[in-house]
This record gives sequence, C-alpha cells and structure tokens, in this order.
Amino acid sequence: MKVILLNQDYSYINSITVRRALKLIAKKKVTVEKYSGKIVRTVTEDIAVPLILRLVYLVRQIYRKAVTWSKKNVMVRDDFECVYCGTGKNLNIDHVIPRSKGGRNTFENTVTSCIDCNNRKGDRTLREAGMFYKRHSFTPYQPTVMEFIRKHLDSIGVYDLLVKAGIY
Repeated sequence: MKVILLNQDYSYINSITVRRALKLIAKKKVTVEKYSGKIVRTVTEDIAVPLILRLVYLVRQIYRKAVTWSKKNVMVRDDFECVYCGTGKNLNIDHVIPRSKGGRNTFENTVTSCIDCNNRKGDRTLREAGMFYKRHSFTPYQPTVMEFIRKHLDSIGVYDLLVKAGIY
C-alpha cells in the first residue's frame, strides 16, 4: 500500500511506503490529512495507517522546462497505443519523416506504432504509404512536464484519491 505525500501547499510530491510514512510521522515532519482506515498492530499499540500526508515545511521543487525525448516518453505521450491501428502490443517508435530522409529523434517527428504498421509504412512518409493516424485530429507534439505528472498521477490512482479527499 502507498501513502500520498503532499507538499505544504498541497501540491503532490510522491507516493511513499507505509513504513516511510510512519517514520515521517514519528519525526513530526508531516501532518496526517486523511487516514486509510487500516491499522498496523505492534506489540504495544495499534497505529492507524495514513492515506494522505502533508509536509510541515514547504519543499521547493525545480521542474525541467521540457520533457526530454526518449522512446519511453513518446510511448507515454501516446498512451502506449499504436497511433495507426490502436493496438497496444509489440510497440516501437516510428519516424513520421524517416531518418533516411532527414527525420530526427524529436517528439514532433516520432510516434508510437506497432511492428506491423511500422513495417507497412517502411521508409516512406505517411502520404507515400497511404496511411493515416487513427485519431484524425492527432499530431505529434512536445508534451509538457505537467502533462506527464498528471498522466503519472492518473496511472497510479492518486488523482482520484485527492479528489475524494477534497484536496483537488
């Protein structure tokens, strides 16, 4: 089970283990915003397990201005689905403008595709191959850091917990 750790201003920092959460509580570095309803039993006492913790002091966080390009980040941006057929199996990266024709490894030139669609497209542009994106309004783009944070929070279910707790 994970515990949500918030900054003093209620911004999300991380998900931590129950063990780490109990250590922070014992050191009085956090306040408990919400309990999970579960109990950890020790020899001498029963301890309520926290669900959401907030730091007592503000921790300044420095974010990068942009997400760095990587194969994994392209797949995260495209929700681990082939942009041509929508499948989620045997995925790799496809260059919209092939590297042999001057295409580069950038977010604007790479998309997630399955091996079958990538082989069908081959060393051609979309127009030359007669292929289209499954979502007609989709164009490859440079994602923001906040978009990646939001996707991560959604994937581990933190955002829903924060909404239920009335924090967001």
